[in-house]
Amino acid sequence: MTDFSEISEQLDLEFWADREGVPYILSRGRSGMQMNFKTCPECGDSNYKVYLNAETGAGNCFRCEETYSKLKFIKSQTGLEWREVADHCVAVLREQGWRPKRTTSVAVEYEAVKFPDSYELPTETGDNLLYLEERGVDGVMAKYFHLRMCEKGWWNFLKEDGSKGGQKFDMRIIIPVFDLDGTFVTYQGRDITGTSERRYLFPKGLPGTGRYLLNGQNAHGSKRMCVGEGAFDIMATKKALDEDVGLRDVVVIGTFGKHLSYGDPEGNDQLGRFLKLKREGLSEVTMMWDGTWDALKAALDAGKMLTRCGLRVKIAKLPLDHDPNEVLPEVVRGAFYAAEPYTTALDAKWRLRNPFISRKKPVRTDCHSA
Repeated sequence: MTDFSEISEQLDLEFWADREGVPYILSRGRSGMQMNFKTCPECGDSNYKVYLNAETGAGNCFRCEETYSKLKFIKSQTGLEWREVADHCVAVLREQGWRPKRTTSVAVEYEAVKFPDSYELPTETGDNLLYLEERGVDGVMAKYFHLRMCEKGWWNFLKEDGSKGGQKFDMRIIIPVFDLDGTFVTYQGRDITGTSERRYLFPKGLPGTGRYLLNGQNAHGSKRMCVGEGAFDIMATKKALDEDVGLRDVVVIGTFGKHLSYGDPEGNDQLGRFLKLKREGLSEVTMMWDGTWDALKAALDAGKMLTRCGLRVKIAKLPLDHDPNEVLPEVVRGAFYAAEPYTTALDAKWRLRNPFISRKKPVRTDCHSA
């Protein structure tokens, strides 16, 4: 492999830095995760003044103002010639293995269905909503989930008697829902004012969300999946898992509640979609619904169902009365890594004694609830 652009795209900068023992601090910047390297290879300053985007590698040293790309930084750090840099990176890639990009979303099709009057996020000028930014959903993540903003707009539909009806979607984030093939099927409208009696509004006349998997269109060929509930739960979970290079192959999907729909004779339900993904390579599913007793029992029900379908299932327990959007990313990752394999013995053990009873202790959190 001698194509420098292909090498740069596939090489994970965090993996390389860990492999080479190059000190850095991972932090969150305006354009996503960034790596603050301790030492600038050009000026020698060792006060963490080198800021590079963790995904693209683009950045600069704020001491000497030297600009870097991913491969230019590696060249400067190693002292190799360009041909040697290519050989070095290819060797790293062999160890790294292929990993998907953090925020690559498959192409989707909207067909003829129209949204209420709204605009895409981030905007053409790169602006994002403060509401989203405060909840850790940056512009890259908003684009991944195809989010839109409706400041003032209506959804028009036909009633059963043939008359026309309408729903106001003012001041709501529009969250599109796609089927596994990327076809748009429906959407949700999330109130951002905090004053609406209905936090989520669903358009009448379009299919219900209960048969679909939110973000399922990005799960084709994936071996591992993490299952959350609502849109902001899976956004928070994806953000948390993306920050760990070893978890970027895990696709996060949502079920729109603490249940899995099943029983449709043609498989047009959530269980049928899990089976389709299993045929494409899915082998392991980690259930991460809210940290409540009811959610845990529901996760056990889902675990039993998916295990019978031949999938390996793990059950993750979040802190009591918290969801992924209410805790720090490291708490989400900790719950994922500590998830226990579903077995009939575990099912019986937890149903006989609620494991949350002894878990009532303070949890570190500085996040806002969605």
